This record gives sequence, C-alpha cells and structure tokens, in this order.
Amino acid sequence: MNSIAVIATIVLLLAGLVCYAFIAQTVRQKREQRMRLTAALKSRLRSLKFLLNGFPEGFLPKELSLTVQRTIMEVCEQLARLEPQEPSHVQDLQSASNHLQEAHKQNKPEARTHLENPQQIKEAKVCLEELYRFIHQLEKKGTLSANHAETQRNQIKQLALQVTVDNYVMLGNEAQQSGKLKLAAHYLNQSISLMERDGKRKHFAERIDELKQRLDALNETLSDDSEQPELNQDDRAEQQAQVAEEWSNFGNEDQNWKKKHVYD
Repeated sequence: MNSIAVIATIVLLLAGLVCYAFIAQTVRQKREQRMRLTAALKSRLRSLKFLLNGFPEGFLPKELSLTVQRTIMEVCEQLARLEPQEPSHVQDLQSASNHLQEAHKQNKPEARTHLENPQQIKEAKVCLEELYRFIHQLEKKGTLSANHAETQRNQIKQLALQVTVDNYVMLGNEAQQSGKLKLAAHYLNQSISLMERDGKRKHFAERIDELKQRLDALNETLSDDSEQPELNQDDRAEQQAQVAEEWSNFGNEDQNWKKKHVYD
C-alpha cells in the first residue's frame, strides 16, 4: 500500500470519527432536551392538577375550569407522545378527557360554594394567585386572546373578593360564638361593604341580602343589650389587621405575574 492510500485511509477514518462524534453529540443533546421537556411537562401537569384540586367542587366558573382542563389535556397528550411506554400518561389522558367532557356539559352556573374554614381559605388564595399567573402566561403565548384573558382575570378577581367575604363571615361567626357581638357585626358589615363596593352588586345580591338580615338581627340584639362592652384595643387591632389583608387590589401588580414560571 503506497503512501497516498494510507493517507486517504487515515483521512476517511478521521472523517468517520468526526461524523460519529457529531451524530453521538446530536443524539445526546436531543435525549437531554427530551428529558428536560418531559420533566417540565410533568411539573406543569402537577401544577395544573394542584390548581383544580385546591378549589372545592363548583368553586370555579365553567370558563375558567375549561381553560385549565384543556391545558391539562394538551400536556397529557404531549407526555403520551414523549413516553408512549408509560401507562400513567395514558391514564391521565383518559381522565383529563373525561373531566373536559364533564366540564362542557355544565350548562348552568352552580350555586356559589362558600369557604368555611381557614385551611380552605388559605388554599384558595394560593390557587387563585397561581391561576391568575397561569392565565397571564396563556395570553403571553397566544393561547388565549387578550379579551378572553381579561374576562378570566376579572372572574379570578371576583373569586378573590368572594374568598375575602367568606373569610370575614367566618371571623364574624367565630366572634358571635364567643359573645363578641360588636366585632361580629363589624365583620358582617365589612363583608357587605366589600360586595357593594365591587361595582357588580348583582353577582352578590342574594348573599348581601342574607348578611344584611343577619346584621339587622345582631344590631337589634346590641340595641337591646346596653351592657355590651365597647370593642377593646385587641379587637380593634384584629379588625385593622384583617382590613389590611383585603384583596381589593388583587392582581394589580402585573409585574409579579410576568416572572418566568413553570407554565412557560
């Protein structure tokens, strides 16, 4: 074998090694990219399930529920394509499909679900904040139009107000049970004021009437009981602390919702 043949062989071997290294690197990068995408989708699915499971049944309006259910369905479809050998993805996809069909069948609004304990209120607050961020990300990606996104953000703000009212009513119930009738009346009055200030009184008309009847009964009791003490300093501090937690500005700090998140 002459020197030219040897050189040609070496060049071919080097070219083959370079091609092999390039192909191996490409395959490894695609595998890593696939793993990252799969991990991100699984994280997103957990977050979306958290959103739905964090609310009592019937708490979310149909439109918001459908938005979340459709996204869960899309994520499950992607996971099933990426990991077809994983049976849990097929099960999640079937479950998501069933829930989406059920959500579509909801023709009329269900009765409002009221939260009655601190844990429910705490979980609902966290989930509403996550849901607000989620809607912002869908709008950013073009999945939701600006009009639809704004409509759903307004629905979330209304739910946030509802949760705040539930919190005041719960505190009012506790105060009344403890014999602090003036404090109970304050919380009921605060609840009514929040709903009337909302500008959409018709959405809360039934609850406003209900709480006004309770407030009238409390005021009658107070007027008949001249020995009811004035609110002490601790009670006033409790009122002020509660008022400070109002969600009247829920979602106004738009920059907070624009931070990169698992929904991206």
